[in-house]
This record gives sequence, structure tokens and C-alpha cells, in this order.
Amino acid sequence: MNSRNPIRRFGYRSWLKRIIEKRSGSIAGIFFLVMMGFAGLFQVAPNWFIAACSFVVVAYELQKRLDQGVPLLPLTGVIAVLQFLVGPALNYATSYQFGRYSMRTSEAAYFQFAAPATCFYVALILAAGGSIRQRNLLEGLNTRHFFQIGLLLNFVALFATYAAGPGGGGLAFLFHLLSQLRYVGALYFIFSKHKLRYPLAVLSCFHLVSTSLGSGMFHDLILWLAILFCYWFAQKKWTTVVKLTALTTAVVALFSIQVIKQEYRSQLRRGMDPNLISLAFEYITPGGRAWENDVLSLAITRLNQGWIISAVMNHVPAKESFADGETIKVAALSSIAPRVLWANKVRAGGRENFRRFTGLQIAESTSMGISPLGEAYANFDKVGGILFMVAFGASFVVFYHLALLYAARHPTFIFWIPLIFYQAIKAETEVSVVLNQLTKGSLVAFACFFAIQQIFPDRFRKTQAIPESKPKPPSVAVPELTHAR
Repeated sequence: MNSRNPIRRFGYRSWLKRIIEKRSGSIAGIFFLVMMGFAGLFQVAPNWFIAACSFVVVAYELQKRLDQGVPLLPLTGVIAVLQFLVGPALNYATSYQFGRYSMRTSEAAYFQFAAPATCFYVALILAAGGSIRQRNLLEGLNTRHFFQIGLLLNFVALFATYAAGPGGGGLAFLFHLLSQLRYVGALYFIFSKHKLRYPLAVLSCFHLVSTSLGSGMFHDLILWLAILFCYWFAQKKWTTVVKLTALTTAVVALFSIQVIKQEYRSQLRRGMDPNLISLAFEYITPGGRAWENDVLSLAITRLNQGWIISAVMNHVPAKESFADGETIKVAALSSIAPRVLWANKVRAGGRENFRRFTGLQIAESTSMGISPLGEAYANFDKVGGILFMVAFGASFVVFYHLALLYAARHPTFIFWIPLIFYQAIKAETEVSVVLNQLTKGSLVAFACFFAIQQIFPDRFRKTQAIPESKPKPPSVAVPELTHAR
């Protein structure tokens, strides 16, 4: 019996080249993003053109890798460009304004900072980041125990969900991370080859779906379903038409949720039982409410993270001094120090920084962060903020590349990568939340993965060696006999 361990077959360096691309973006796309960044910095092109071109580039890079493996870096780039550039460009270029959520600086001032900071950040993560080839990585993997692992992870997640309430305090985030294991379990189900793999993967997400429908908060639902879809989609190679169809369907679904979200929540508050699908058809069909000015204005506002960043730029340094790296230091320290050792540790939700750097007030129950881009300006001004976003992207890339290198030796660790990085994908998440997720998420992911490996180690299918056939003896030519005449 011969083992099919790929590292033994190919050698580690050859194996890395086979499963990891050095970049997650094309050279042409990366170069174009850099040019768009400079165009925004010097205001030599219309800002709507900069936003549109940047989006086309990152969307193209996303669709190229949609069937290769979970496109975490291109997905991060798409979200950043949408929320930092496309949303603000729509707000400036249209009459769709929504009260306090309007832009608070001039268009030129905003894009002179946001365009280079966003484009350079995205260009760097596409240029320096790696891209996994999922099918090559999982090729030949024995999936016999995937079903049992999925059940075990769902059991742990269920326990953590109910333990989070009485645990509270410093253990609350630990229980939250453990509750996310249900989505890792869903990935094990999807790849298990079990006849019930898809129903059980759906069941793994039942708690998320029910809580999202019950609260009207769909952000985590959208994010996790997108991640799970990417893993499923990358099991085979698809045509460009299929990939574009999938992305178009996702855009329509996201637009539908954005335009009906307010009405859905309003019906929940009135004690009604709203139907998400029927509301979507009611709103987005021709003549539906989605095309009314007030609804479109709110949808653009939900896409636009720039209104918060512009509020930061308007408030700092006019009424609040630059923080000079203070919030970044606090974020770095809080990501490694447990709350039991730091009584005044910053609370999640972003309220403190939001109030301080925008001058706006929000309720204690509201979570609203100023985003890494807003935090970059609040600490370092325009030039320093642009450089910080480049450094922030480089740190993200290094962390992600280390995770890919570990997955190269332990293939099923690819299922655990979202547990570490799902907060970093979101553009509006503050630096403290991102770093906290990266550090604590890594500890939980590696610890749980190590425990799983002790019970169900990665194994590759074995094939029966084909015995070499013995060489046949050379044939001896026999001279043809002729009869004498």
C-alpha cells in the first residue's frame, strides 16, 4: 500500500507552488488600482470614475478566483471599495441624502484621502497576499470522519451558545468564538460526501438564520452564507458566465435586503410576522417601493461608510486633536490582554471612538464603528493615514499567508480560516475588533483544530501499489526455412 500524502509525493516547496499563488490579483489590476489612488490624491479624474473603475477591477479579481478557493482577499477588497468609494461617490453625485448620514466634507477633500488610502490598501493585499487552490489542497483527502467532526463541532457550538449568557464577563467573547464553530462544522458536512451533508449544513446555520430573522440584523448572516457558498462553489471549475450569474444574483439579493430592512424591522417592532421573501418581491419588482427616492437614499446610506469618515474629517482636528496612534496602541494591547487583567479595557461596539472622533451621539444599544479608514485619519491625518492603511493591509496579508502555510501542511485547516479572519473582511469594523478577532480567533482555531486532529487526524486515501510486471525475455528470431528445389 502506498500513501498518497501530497507533501511526500511532490516535496514541500513543489507542493506550495501547486496550491498557493503568490498573489491574489493580476499585475494589471494592481497597477490600475495604484493609478486610481494617485488620480484621487491629485484629483485629476472624476471621483465617480475612480470609484467605478476601482470596483470593476476588484470585482473582476473576485470572479476570477470565485471557483478557485475562498477568495478572502479579493472579497475584502470589494467590500472596502464599495463602502469607502462607491457609496460616497453615489452620495455626492445624487440627491439621495438621508438626514444625519450625509457627507460632511467637500467631495475633493474626502476623495483626496479616501481614494489613495483605499486603493493602495486594496492593491497591496492583492499584490502581497496569497490565493489558495482549494481543489489541489483537498485532493485525495480521506473524508470518512468529516461527518463525525461536523456533529462534534455543532455540539460544542450549541453548548457555547447557551453558556454565553451565564458566563458573561471575560468569557463572553470566548463563548462567542466557540459558537462560531457551527460554521466550521457546516464546511465539514459539505465536504463529507455524506448523503445528508447539505441538510445538515443548512441545519448548522439554523440558529444564525432564526436570530437574523428575529432581530432584523442580517450582516453576519450575509457574511457567513457568502463564505460557505465560496467553499462549496470552489469544489469544481465553472465558466465565466456561471460565475457572473452567481455574482449578479448576490448583488440582487444584497440590494433586496438593504431596501426592505427598515420595513422588516418596523413590522417586527409592531408585533407583526414579516415575510422576507414576499417583502423583497413587493419592493424590487417594477413599480415597487425600492425605486422611490427615500428608499434608494436609505439603501445608498447603508452602503456608504464614508459619511462616518467624513464626520471624522470634519471633527478632527477642528474640535478633537489627532490621537497620534493612541487608539492603535490600545487596540494592540487589548487584543492580547484578557479583560480580567484590564478592568478598563475598551468595549466592543465602537461607541467610544465614534462619539469622540465624530462629535455625534449614539445610543448605548447602538454599535457603530469609525472603520480602519476613519481611525487612520483620526490618528495620523491624511498622509499618515494613507501610510497606516498600507501598513494595516501588510499586517493582514502576513497573518493570512501564515494561515495558508499552515493549511499547506494540514489541509483541513482551510475550513478554520474564516474563524480567524471574518471580522477583518468587514470594512466598517474598528482596528481593535479586527486585532481582537485575529489573536483570539487564532488561539481558538488552533486549539480546537489541534484537539480535532488528535481524534481525527488528516489522512489521505491509499491506493494499492501496482506490481511491476517482469520483463519478457527478448524474442529470438527464427530463420525462415525454405525447401530446396
